Amino acid sequence: MASAHADSHDLDKLTRWREGLVAAELSHFPVFAVFLVGPEDRVAHDVFREFRSSFEARNVPYENLVIFGQHGASKTLHGLGSGLGISPSDIPLLALIFSVTTSTFYTLPLPKGSSGQETKGEPWLSVLRLVEAASDSDQNVLDLDLIKEVRPRSIQDGSMESIMDKLLLQLS
Repeated sequence: MASAHADSHDLDKLTRWREGLVAAELSHFPVFAVFLVGPEDRVAHDVFREFRSSFEARNVPYENLVIFGQHGASKTLHGLGSGLGISPSDIPLLALIFSVTTSTFYTLPLPKGSSGQETKGEPWLSVLRLVEAASDSDQNVLDLDLIKEVRPRSIQDGSMESIMDKLLLQLS
């Protein structure tokens, strides 16, 4: 069960993320990265930190990288997962979205738990390197099909934007 702190924290984050997406002009960064994790998934938290460091070095705005669930299984985490058709057993994972108005996104499973793992050769690191290469070359084209662990998925009821809007209405 989610704590009041986890619910409040993730709802505030969802609100800020949605406001940032509305205020942002067309993103010049190739992807929006959304981490869905549990508080016990320390390795996934470390992966998020790697993405954050890389994104910050490229002056990427907040709305391009967000994490939900690190303080507990919040209503926001459950709502996003449900809206995206993601099972709780799929978490932790990274969802990659090219536009909040499309219904296609990609997922990459992340390591579960807190045991330290070698990062060399990890699929998430390959994804990060692709994102960095696309950003650094100003291509804004990211071919995630190059990484076999990345799975294309469809949002059944609209887009990421509609999921966020419905969730904000429901939880506010």
